[in-house]
Amino acid sequence: MAATDKVTTEPPQHWPPEGTELYLREADRLEAINGPFGAAMLDAALLQPGDFVLDVGCGHGTTTIDAARRVAPGGACVGVDISTPLVESARKRAVEAGVDNVEFLPADAQRHAFPDATFDAVISRFGIMFFDDPEAAFANLGRAVRPGGRLAVVCPNDPLQSEWVTIAFGAAAPHVALPDVGPPGTPGPFAFADGDRLERTIRTGGFHDITLDAMTRPVRMGDGVDDVTAFITSLPESQRLFAGKPAENVAAAVAALREGFAPHARPDGVVVNSSAWLAPARR
Repeated sequence: MAATDKVTTEPPQHWPPEGTELYLREADRLEAINGPFGAAMLDAALLQPGDFVLDVGCGHGTTTIDAARRVAPGGACVGVDISTPLVESARKRAVEAGVDNVEFLPADAQRHAFPDATFDAVISRFGIMFFDDPEAAFANLGRAVRPGGRLAVVCPNDPLQSEWVTIAFGAAAPHVALPDVGPPGTPGPFAFADGDRLERTIRTGGFHDITLDAMTRPVRMGDGVDDVTAFITSLPESQRLFAGKPAENVAAAVAALREGFAPHARPDGVVVNSSAWLAPARR
């Protein structure tokens, strides 16, 4: 596979080291949370045997490996991620899975010199929100897709559409204030909470026939209430929110978080609804 003319070495723009640490530490949990959205994305991409696919922000490579299986025989998938440790994890997982029609590149998809009109499809599961210049990023991706090719991405929509976020925000607000998710459009998890902005940005890549679907899926957050509470409070956003707050306020917020998730505990774990945009398009 020849996925590149040149490997860029731009430093991460909006992907802090704790993001990689979180994904390495919580790999199985995050796959359980993100998996249903990845499956819907792959279905929307209409992958066929023989397709050449680019996976943007591939992380551990789960969607890259799944896409590679769908396009075999004759096809292949390239996973790109700005985090070298995650790329190394993805390579290891592909070997363990026995999937060899994949390639993984540590690169910034916004700036990487992909060959023009090469890919039949571009996919991304929660990987497009951290570009410092999303219009430039989609223009770059659009150049890499052949005419008639496809795009399918998923990314968080309005955070209050996801049950686990409303529980967390509701627990925090009375005791330590709400987390700061930044101004609308700021690079970060909710950069494309505004669907109109997402559609406009996708169009800058020369894509059309864009469909926005606010999909909701039940996701397993963890084994039990204590496990989920520990996960939420370990997130970098939570740690920043708790920093400098009185211990009694933090304790009250944690207790409220545990109480909020308690009704969602089942024998198979804590299950809540999560929501995201699914956006397929054509080039």
